[in-house]
Amino acid sequence: MKKKIFVMGKVYDLGTLSVDMIENAVQADLDKVFNVGGVRFKLREVSGKTLELTFFRKYREKEIDWLNYDPKLIYNIDANIITGHSFNGFRIPDYWGGVPFGYTFFMSKREFIGCYKNSAVMLGADQVDRVKITAQPEKVVMRLTF
Repeated sequence: MKKKIFVMGKVYDLGTLSVDMIENAVQADLDKVFNVGGVRFKLREVSGKTLELTFFRKYREKEIDWLNYDPKLIYNIDANIITGHSFNGFRIPDYWGGVPFGYTFFMSKREFIGCYKNSAVMLGADQVDRVKITAQPEKVVMRLTF
């Protein structure tokens, strides 16, 4: 796959970098922000048109009520992990808005996906046709189809 993808504040070119190289670069950035092991990143090429980005992370006990979690929403913490927004001064170009610093909030996945896709193109990544996000207690998975 020869696509440019946007993840954790940077655009990576799969035409010149291997999946392992991108995975290691993103992991190095995550380790700087979340201390080593705080968030683990896995990049997988599902098909010639689809990539899967998985961020293994843990919320604190009772921080999110997963029994009543709305699958149409994404928490700002997960959105920030995926995009790199607010880490090392990075600001996503098409920002979804928010509340004052330090408060956890959520938004519709549709809103986040729109901001992600627009920002990716503005930053020089390839246009993504479809984005699917799945959040679970131990990980958030973003599937990109080109």
